[in-house]
Amino acid sequence: MVSSSLPPVVQRSKEGGFFVSSSHELTDLYHFILSQAKRLVSAKHGSFYLKNERGNLSRVGLVKDTQAAGKIAKHVFLSKKSLLLKKGSHITKDSPPLAESYLACYLGDEIGDLSLGVLVLEGIRHFDHFSEQDLDLINYFSSNLTALFKDTVYSEGENRFFSTLNTAILLLLDNSNIHNNNNRLEYFLEEIIRVSVLINSSLDLKKVLEMVMESAKSVFRTEASSLLLLDEKKEFLLFNTVTGEKKEEISKLKVPVGQGIAGTVAITKQPMIINDAQNDPRVFRDVDKASNFITRNILAAPLIAGDEVIGVIEAINTIDRNNFSQNDIDFFLSFSSACAVAIQKTSLLENLNTANIELKQKLSTLESIFELGQAVLESHDELGLMSRSLAILTEELNADDAGMVILHEGKQNLIQVYARQNGMVFESFYDLSESTQIINSILNREFFTGTVTRELAESFNGLESFVLKDNFVVLPVSPSGSSLKAALYICGRKKKELFGEADVRILKTISSPLAKAYENLRLNQEIITKKSIEKEIEITRKIQNNILPNFILQSVNFDLGVKSVAAKEVSGDFFDFHPYGHEQFSFLVADVSGKSLPAAIFMAMSSSIIRTLSRTSSLSPSGLLTEANKLIYEDSQSGMFVTLFFVSFDSSTHKIRFASAGHNDQIWIRKDHSYELLKGKGAPLGVMPAGHYIGGEIDILPGDMLVLYTDGAIEEKNQFEEEFGLDQLIREIIARKDKPSQVIIEEIYQIIRQFSGNSEQYDDFTVMILKFPEQKPESFVKRFNAVSSEIPKMREYLSELLQDKISLPFAFDDILVSVDEAATNIVMHGYKNTNIPNPYFDCMIEMLGDRIVITLVDEGKPFRRDNVPSPSIDANLKGERKGGFGVFLMEKLMDKVSYEFKESKNYTYMEKKIS
Repeated sequence: MVSSSLPPVVQRSKEGGFFVSSSHELTDLYHFILSQAKRLVSAKHGSFYLKNERGNLSRVGLVKDTQAAGKIAKHVFLSKKSLLLKKGSHITKDSPPLAESYLACYLGDEIGDLSLGVLVLEGIRHFDHFSEQDLDLINYFSSNLTALFKDTVYSEGENRFFSTLNTAILLLLDNSNIHNNNNRLEYFLEEIIRVSVLINSSLDLKKVLEMVMESAKSVFRTEASSLLLLDEKKEFLLFNTVTGEKKEEISKLKVPVGQGIAGTVAITKQPMIINDAQNDPRVFRDVDKASNFITRNILAAPLIAGDEVIGVIEAINTIDRNNFSQNDIDFFLSFSSACAVAIQKTSLLENLNTANIELKQKLSTLESIFELGQAVLESHDELGLMSRSLAILTEELNADDAGMVILHEGKQNLIQVYARQNGMVFESFYDLSESTQIINSILNREFFTGTVTRELAESFNGLESFVLKDNFVVLPVSPSGSSLKAALYICGRKKKELFGEADVRILKTISSPLAKAYENLRLNQEIITKKSIEKEIEITRKIQNNILPNFILQSVNFDLGVKSVAAKEVSGDFFDFHPYGHEQFSFLVADVSGKSLPAAIFMAMSSSIIRTLSRTSSLSPSGLLTEANKLIYEDSQSGMFVTLFFVSFDSSTHKIRFASAGHNDQIWIRKDHSYELLKGKGAPLGVMPAGHYIGGEIDILPGDMLVLYTDGAIEEKNQFEEEFGLDQLIREIIARKDKPSQVIIEEIYQIIRQFSGNSEQYDDFTVMILKFPEQKPESFVKRFNAVSSEIPKMREYLSELLQDKISLPFAFDDILVSVDEAATNIVMHGYKNTNIPNPYFDCMIEMLGDRIVITLVDEGKPFRRDNVPSPSIDANLKGERKGGFGVFLMEKLMDKVSYEFKESKNYTYMEKKIS
């Protein structure tokens, strides 16, 4: 390249200007310079257009489109401005589009007369266009080259300077590379700053990652780049962001963790460079197969958030160089950190946004629950509760309509619906056949959502057609520990969008307290109703207890037994008996229509009328019922009536007279076990204003029995729906004829219960049995003054009377002690603080067979057995007599003791077996 004599590169012309010398040696130098310039920016072709001695531009080097390159060079030379033209652009309006991209840089001083030429580069390898960085680098190279050429004008030793010029050009190349690296670093820093700003300013993660990966592709000058993220189970890496021509094919793939370069980086958390991908077995070949892409080299780095790997980024196939370098790793890690920060930041923001939305929703839901709580506290009935609650529900879920569907199974088999439509709540009822889908939801406990289409509407039954419209959701509701079967529905979303899982969760949250509130309110109403019923039952029981005798009438003229058991809480049956002196007695059984409080009041009124008539008149049973019917009919305002069988007994004549007011035929069982039904004619009392009653009369013989009963004693049914019946009742009584009346009745009741299979009692049970003794009793009566001195006289009287008639051990002493205690109570307490003149008590004695009945009668203060305190046995054993001991002693020593207050007199009955 060096000769003995070389001209300066730049010489002065005769006109005083400058031109570029031309020689074989200089031409080689120009080609060397062009090759280095092309290498700097990966240009395909290049030429110098240098000013010759004649002032024209001479081309040195090769370009494909000499015409286009010449025009560009001429334009740049005249304008003294460097130029970058992209592929496809036009030099002038009329010129064809350029087939390649061009860089043209001016050689010379922009101000002054040193104009040397133009450096033109044509086409860039692997890219369509030169970049602004490329233009900046060649401008830097060209300006320094101009300075070197300019110095040759003033050189005195051309040969020596030529050698120096070669060295300077090599230094210029190194300096240009340094400049290029500096520019690249500056570009990289600018990109990192731009990416950071983008990450901080944008909430669109997809857009951020696409721009980051495009930036990575540009900075590292690669054919493609990609970002992969770990799935939730951390089993696969999924392509999230892909740049390059094959991004659609690649985006569908997933890389198993631990396989391929990306999978390995995810495990090791270390970056990797693979510069010979075709021969490296670690490369995941499925990507190339799916995309028909050839991977030459790979640069991969982990995405790390905290201490966890969340993904991997890759740069694929360098463009202007054969290999990735270690320096690339340091830069690439900055991009991976930026991506990780972007993902983490966006994830945090999304989580925060989600949390804010959820918090806002929860606050709204809590407000709704609070409002619901207020509605519960302030609502007094189910409709009021539903009116407020459904309004809260529609507002919370931004819907038009809502409602609650309640399934009532059992006897009713109805669907109760509270439907809110057009701001109003309606209560309605449907038959079970009028709903399928909502009822299935309740029974299967599965919610369902949907949109009412024409096809779906055709499948709806009456209920669904009434309540569901547009978009809807139906949620079954069944509070824990409750028998409530119901469903909430909501429909007509104002946003015209489907109800989602979040809406269902809200509905579940609100539905639970609403259902419980409804259940509680319903239970409260039931409790109030139940308490009202219980109060009514309690009053009814008290009335009945006051109606029914609280003692068993005791007489040696008959053995009386009676039992009355209600089928439900209260009974519709009642009975009564009453003695008139020592020889006259009346007995009755009755059955009142109805079982409620009005029935009890009607029973009390009826029994009071009958009792008053029987005790204050001498009417026959038929006449008594006739008069009773008139009075009862006058007071019967609700259509109630009473059936009744009335019996009067005269022990002196042994005659029984009877009459019936629509009651069952009663039973007369003779001593020889034959029997007869006692029939009477007449309507139930209270049915018509004037009743006509026909009864009858029989003579009772010793050993006979009279059985009075209501229909509950014969109409009880067994599992085969067979009635117990009158015949079987008579047979069972006859079979027990020798037993006491009360024992017979108790056993009969148990037999009937066993017959029914111990199921619920069908009807009220009332039976009264009178057994008449086979011998005539002995009767004695003696009156004593109610003073303490008379009590020893009474004991003496009893001792003389009973001395030879009592054979049972201790019975004599038991009777004397008991009568003594009873008489003492009358004298000491019965007449205490009274102004009754000539106080007395009668001692009536009846003996029949092995039994004795002693009755003490006084006119003192009414004796209430319930008011007598329980005695202290220990205190009395110590000699400390306290209240209640005398009564306690009497009831322990005698077989039977009972008390009655009637017609202003106290009756104390005492019975004892004496032999």
